[in-house]
Amino acid sequence: MVGMEHELTERQQAVLGMIVSEYVATAAPVGSGTIVRKYCPGVSAATVRNDMVTLASAGYVYLPHTSAGRVPSDEGYRYYVRHLMQPVELSPDERCTIDHLFHQIERDLGQWMQLAATVLAQLTGNASIVTLPRVRQSQLRHLQLIATQDRAALVVALLGEGTLHQQLLVQSQPLRQEELDDVARRLNAELRGRSASDIERWSGMTSPLERAVRDCVVDLLRRADRQALPGIWYAGVSSLIAQPEFARGQKAQEILRVFEQPFLAVELADVLLEHPGVRVMIGDEIPWPVLRSCAIVATRYGTDRGGGALAVIGPTRMQYNRAIATIQYVGEVVTQLWAELCG
Repeated sequence: MVGMEHELTERQQAVLGMIVSEYVATAAPVGSGTIVRKYCPGVSAATVRNDMVTLASAGYVYLPHTSAGRVPSDEGYRYYVRHLMQPVELSPDERCTIDHLFHQIERDLGQWMQLAATVLAQLTGNASIVTLPRVRQSQLRHLQLIATQDRAALVVALLGEGTLHQQLLVQSQPLRQEELDDVARRLNAELRGRSASDIERWSGMTSPLERAVRDCVVDLLRRADRQALPGIWYAGVSSLIAQPEFARGQKAQEILRVFEQPFLAVELADVLLEHPGVRVMIGDEIPWPVLRSCAIVATRYGTDRGGGALAVIGPTRMQYNRAIATIQYVGEVVTQLWAELCG
């Protein structure tokens, strides 16, 4: 379980920060000699060793049996993230590249989500998860009717979250495209932004065709609301399991099996939609036991109507400030794009 924090002197805090920084960079236990040589040459090795003993007693570092160096514990990483980590920002060039990539592709939500996952994985060197936006109730954004045969038309509905749904409508009378266009214009003006229950209660139909289209739209919206799982995109899983922490044993296979199941992304989205801002979960803070050897940096994106989840999953030996800066900026970009799409 997550323990209580201990008070540390400024020098002990500095030594803990040095141990974390060095271990993140090298994945090798950090000895007092390394701290003195690389970070504070004016301090004696004995003084640093005494600080390391204090940090170990507080549970912030531990001594692997194969080395005289120290390794940060989960508690040590948490202390570092909360008190010692210096925030960073993506460079102007990185931000410009991200903006350019997103505006290069079509206004397609699926492509945006896949790109978000790829950018997060590439800029952090870890695995990423991105979920499709979830709204409390699907709402109609735009309706199009396309004549396909003499008595059939394709009903195409763009929903508020940016997803397209379609259904074939067959009538007993011939359908002309001009008539379908007129019905689509009228229903778009009347029903835009409404949910399935709102549209079902709408009684302004002026023809049997309008009633049939309305019923079809209600059915499409209800089916969208019943979908249990959001769209999920992954990237960088191979980078995660290639980390030294997972190179041996069964851990890599266990992590791979987690990514093959949708529950992680679904539950993560549920958690994040209730808690705005960036969340950093380390060790026992992670609800899924198989991932407790990892760290998760995650946030939600979207508007007050709903949204989705962005997450970076890596070893606890993660560049947390870099992951936080990346996920914050990508979240801002995706939020803006989705807001524009939803109008």
